[in-house]
Amino acid sequence: MSQSSIRPLSVGNVVSAGLVMYRSNLKTYLKLSIIAYLWILIPIYGWAKFCAIHGLIARLAFCELINKPETESAARDYIKPRLWSFLSVGFGVGLRLLGIYILWYLALIAVVVFPLAVLGTQTGIFVAIITGLAVFIVGIIVIIRLYSRWFVAEVPLAVEENTTTGSQSIDRSWDLTKDAVGRIQYIIVVAFLVTIPIQIVTAYIPSIFQVQTEPGTSAYTTIQLISFLLSLLGGAIIMPFWQAVKAVIYYDLRSRREGLDLRLRGREI
Repeated sequence: MSQSSIRPLSVGNVVSAGLVMYRSNLKTYLKLSIIAYLWILIPIYGWAKFCAIHGLIARLAFCELINKPETESAARDYIKPRLWSFLSVGFGVGLRLLGIYILWYLALIAVVVFPLAVLGTQTGIFVAIITGLAVFIVGIIVIIRLYSRWFVAEVPLAVEENTTTGSQSIDRSWDLTKDAVGRIQYIIVVAFLVTIPIQIVTAYIPSIFQVQTEPGTSAYTTIQLISFLLSLLGGAIIMPFWQAVKAVIYYDLRSRREGLDLRLRGREI
């Protein structure tokens, strides 16, 4: 089968495969994720460990996808020398997204303030609403599309021997995803919907109680602490699923572009 004839996995295939991978390795993935979220409480080095464990889970998932399962110990030995590179991936993508958010925010301010200053109150308000809404929608689309290009940014660093720095891994993600942005967007949306029940329990419900409690009281502080701990737990539960989904996307992209072995967990794609 030629590379050009390889059909991309559907959105449902990718999300389902991520769920199957997570369920099959629940004990290992969840343990690693909980450790990662404990590390995040320690600045710099802990953040590096947090990012590296993201890569570790993605590597374990990818190795299983290509039918070459790797032990956690062996995967750690591969990931450990790249610890700070994983942190640079996290910071690199984060800074890029922050820059886009800032430009978006400034553009929103400009299209709202300028019409009011030039056209006066009545006409200016109408123009400001229309242009502001347009810039808001365009900004959302641009952010989602760019995030899709960096969605698998840590996976090449976790998998490819010749990708050794954070910038190389980010560039590799950008290159691999250039023809699959729309599909990745749909995958992100569907995967997010799958995680909503967990987010409702661990994030949204505690927030409702927090809003209804008077700030500065002992009850407010208690609810704030519980909300924080539940948010960490929710993140720890969800993170391995996202990393498994990223591994499947990365596998799929490389299979179609570079002719990786066309078997997914022992079954023909």
